[in-house]
Amino acid sequence: MAPLTVAFFGISGSGKGTQAELLEKFLREKDPSRGMVRPEMGNLLRAFMQSGTSLAEHTNRIVSSGQLVPSFIPIHLLTIELNRSFDGTQHVILDGTCRRPDQSRAADDMMRLWDRTDLRVISLTLTPESAKARLVARGRHDDAKDEAIANRFAWYEEHVVPSMKELGALGWTIHEIDGEPDIPTIHRSILSALGLVPKGI
Repeated sequence: MAPLTVAFFGISGSGKGTQAELLEKFLREKDPSRGMVRPEMGNLLRAFMQSGTSLAEHTNRIVSSGQLVPSFIPIHLLTIELNRSFDGTQHVILDGTCRRPDQSRAADDMMRLWDRTDLRVISLTLTPESAKARLVARGRHDDAKDEAIANRFAWYEEHVVPSMKELGALGWTIHEIDGEPDIPTIHRSILSALGLVPKGI
């Protein structure tokens, strides 16, 4: 199996984290010798904010106030993680690493540096109504606030959708996947789109 490079996109509640995990599990089982790199930007950012540096403290204040982290920080964290764990041969799954167009350009630069050419985007499409219902069903207080949900959706349209389109402009193949069905159905659709199982299976 050739190494895959896949970036996940989808509004809050679309299940992209779950689907990224399922794809990782599938690839580890089907191609155990190749290895997997899946930078989890949320975890990388949280660890960085606990590092005690001046930059980490400033970043912590930005996040605590609900503002956007400057793009150079996630780009910096992704660079460090790839430098530490990636040699160009592993499968790569990106989730939460391309949140603005300049971050997408940086991720593309990194993948091209390692001569990756089969570059894919999985975009989970879901109506705001369905996404909101899923967020409320999670039972977390912040997820259930109408204003918080509306802000998340607006932020996605303003910043993340252009980031996905930027990857398309850079030559990444974008696969739009219906995010409305159940988790196993969505997973099969993703595997089919990536050519990992025959279509219709």
